[in-house]
Amino acid sequence: MKWVLHSVLRPAFEFAIFGNGFIALCATVMCHTTAYLFSLALPASFLPFIFCSTLASYSFHWYLTDTSGSVSERSRWNQRHKGAMLWIALAAGMLALGLLVRLQHYVPYLLPIVVMTFLYTAPKIDAYPFRYLRHVAILKTTYLALVWAYTTTALPLIMEAPAWQPAMAGWVVNRFLLIFSICLWFDYRDRDEDRGSKWLTIVSRLTPRQVFHFAYVVAAGFFVTLPFLYQQGFSARTVACISAPMLLLLGTIRSSAGWESDYWYYVYLDGILIVAGILLAMVG
Repeated sequence: MKWVLHSVLRPAFEFAIFGNGFIALCATVMCHTTAYLFSLALPASFLPFIFCSTLASYSFHWYLTDTSGSVSERSRWNQRHKGAMLWIALAAGMLALGLLVRLQHYVPYLLPIVVMTFLYTAPKIDAYPFRYLRHVAILKTTYLALVWAYTTTALPLIMEAPAWQPAMAGWVVNRFLLIFSICLWFDYRDRDEDRGSKWLTIVSRLTPRQVFHFAYVVAAGFFVTLPFLYQQGFSARTVACISAPMLLLLGTIRSSAGWESDYWYYVYLDGILIVAGILLAMVG
């Protein structure tokens, strides 16, 4: 049993997490959650496209990331599988392009995702003019949260909703604030490294105490959206499911600030993204 754990199950688990399959799944589930809440009939190729494009972008991002000076679990895995990251990025990218052909009527809505995702990774390319983007990376947390909110909430609504409604705007803002709150702790973990580089972020410019205050302000904004969504027709049970991820994050916020294991960040914190979708599926 011990041999199976170390030789089969653990490598498979690490491949799913560090090979970016799990984060791609999170994006897909979040899109499905939006479709479920607003009764959207998404094209059959849309969710596979989201999975493949997310997998490709994250794999390319990590392929370009220099992890040689780090001893974390993910960094060691990435060093051993550098070539695999490139092949995964290429394969997933080709699949995404094939699916994009089937979604040709939605290309005007999908292309911004491609451009926005590339611009997030572009500063890692050590060539002009991409190096210039490092000077504006202070907004990378906000930018990443906006990309995720657009992709998983606004995009399905723009594609298939018959008409824009106030509840949809509330949902997009609610998800943005949740995603931003999660991204905040990744930046908190990397604050010392960011201070030593040109990739300064909001968190790297704040004291630990100020970071916590800032996180609570963002969380307050999240909870302000809940009564609005309830007023716009979301049931109390749905609102409770939506609020659960932020409550879970706030309940472990001190642990998030002190935990160093990559599994905490790439399993637990990333996993918070799909808590609402899982709960909504369970309660029907």
